Amino acid sequence: MSDDHPVRACMCTSLTFRTILHVAQDRGYTKVEQLTALLGCGGSCGLCRPYLQKMLETGETEFAVIPRAHR
Repeated sequence: MSDDHPVRACMCTSLTFRTILHVAQDRGYTKVEQLTALLGCGGSCGLCRPYLQKMLETGETEFAVIPRAHR
């Protein structure tokens, strides 16, 4: 993935952050672990965990690539 393309989805489940955010809001979820238990996001490779955390904190669903050193 190129650094100039936004991250919009969990790579393992192919669920978009927009879809995941709707589920989190509907269920009142505030923790990544809740989403992982229900949807599997963040449970395989884990690369989306920092994006999921930011999504829960800000409501954003599209992110710049976080360099590996900062994950």
